[in-house]
Amino acid sequence: MEDSIVDRPGFSGSTLADHVYRELETWIVEGVWLAETRISLRKIATQLNTSMQPVREAVSKLVADSALEVIPGRSVRVPQLSREEADELWAIRMLLEGEAAAQFAARKCPEEARRLYEHTNIMRVHYPKRDTTATMRAIRAWNIALIHGSKSPVLIDMVMRLRLRYAPFIASSLAVDLPHEPDFLSFTLHIQDELVMAIEAGDSAAARHLRCSDLRSFQRYLYSRRGWI
Repeated sequence: MEDSIVDRPGFSGSTLADHVYRELETWIVEGVWLAETRISLRKIATQLNTSMQPVREAVSKLVADSALEVIPGRSVRVPQLSREEADELWAIRMLLEGEAAAQFAARKCPEEARRLYEHTNIMRVHYPKRDTTATMRAIRAWNIALIHGSKSPVLIDMVMRLRLRYAPFIASSLAVDLPHEPDFLSFTLHIQDELVMAIEAGDSAAARHLRCSDLRSFQRYLYSRRGWI
């Protein structure tokens, strides 16, 4: 399942600026642009074979979402999160995504929940290969499927906006030149499997708890890769 800017406030899904936004959003959330990446608006326009105006419009929306920041030289930069910012974003993620998991479970749609296993299996393949973009794409697909399972437009919009801020942090942490940790992979994917079973069973309390546990585990893993205690 893919999210679309057509479902986001302020987008028609039909203009050239919408198309540019969609491309830049993908580069950010899939780790093509890591934190601290700098790029000129002219280079973006050249890469997307378009004029400067739609690039400016798309970039202005991403700046408003705190996904990009303007720097001198008609360029933009992907912000780097501080420890304090990462802590706050993760706390907000636990509130929002814990609620989304609980609402998904409350809908009692086991067949829909079981589709999450497909994304988990893809993660099992890409994590060990240390392919950051492929891993980010798999994480994105799993998260989208979970959040959309809530069927809450408000939650979906909030989580998607927040993702633009934390995705480069995840990608940059995964890209650190450290060995793969199979124990972490086994543990975190086990939690995700338990979460899917809770959603299948319609157990909202367990689903909320397991999503928060999953996020805490992933947070500790990313922090350790950055040398944060």
